[in-house]
Amino acid sequence: MFGSDDITWCVSKCSATNCFRHPTNMKHKAGLHSYAEFKNTEDCPFSRAEVTTQERGWVGHLICGMSCLFRRNTLVTCANVKWIVSTVGGLPSPISIPELNIKQGQMETIGVNRWYETMVFESLYDEYDDADVGKQIEIESNWCICGETWEEVEKKYGKFVDKAANDMHEKVVDEVKQKIKEAYINAQTSGTVQGTNN
Repeated sequence: MFGSDDITWCVSKCSATNCFRHPTNMKHKAGLHSYAEFKNTEDCPFSRAEVTTQERGWVGHLICGMSCLFRRNTLVTCANVKWIVSTVGGLPSPISIPELNIKQGQMETIGVNRWYETMVFESLYDEYDDADVGKQIEIESNWCICGETWEEVEKKYGKFVDKAANDMHEKVVDEVKQKIKEAYINAQTSGTVQGTNN
């Protein structure tokens, strides 16, 4: 290999013609090229990285998330970059609190006027790829179901609040699938290390 990891054209006599660094796979051999020159083009070797999703059976975030009736935890992966999309909501009160006019089983908020929320985090890159809640990823899609009261939420969604939360989760997953690929390509073309497999 000639030069650093940022060189896309290998000048060794390697016979691995299926390698994207092999000279036979380079369209522009006038000189040594940086990956950055091919960013956002069909020649970028990283643009072919596959994005996959995996549904997991445990809560992704929120300290009282295990008590929520609605929980989704989706791992989105692009090569060595892993993000978690987590949605929680539908939290029934475990006890009655008469002084606050709360009855056992009554729906409670999980944040200020929030009854359901979807958040995105980088992975901890541990055995379970749990969410690193200290590294939240910003999203543009709607990420919460809000209302001053549960009655207000039920009036808007009727008996389909969980369906609305599920649709919200899916839209965020779609957004994250685009963003994670961009993040992976940016990391590779700029030399930024992400994940644990670099």
